[in-house]
Amino acid sequence: MRVQSAISAAVTTITKTITVAAGVFAPGHLGELTRIVPFELADSVLADAGAAQRRLRLLPSRAGLYFVLALACSLRPATRVCGGS
Repeated sequence: MRVQSAISAAVTTITKTITVAAGVFAPGHLGELTRIVPFELADSVLADAGAAQRRLRLLPSRAGLYFVLALACSLRPATRVCGGS
């Protein structure tokens, strides 16, 4: 008689092949900032600051870091001196 585990009977694996964009439209590519600040550096900074994500979220911490960098780059010089006012 064959013994069957309840866990192995409840697990199903479904595989699907998808096509994703390449280059600047590739998943995870966040534009020009990823050329200046590579993913490894961003992840290292987040780890050193204790801000690396511990679970999967809708907005990954790396994307938040690049967003803040983009905001800082878009400020005009006069706004930086005035603190945004």
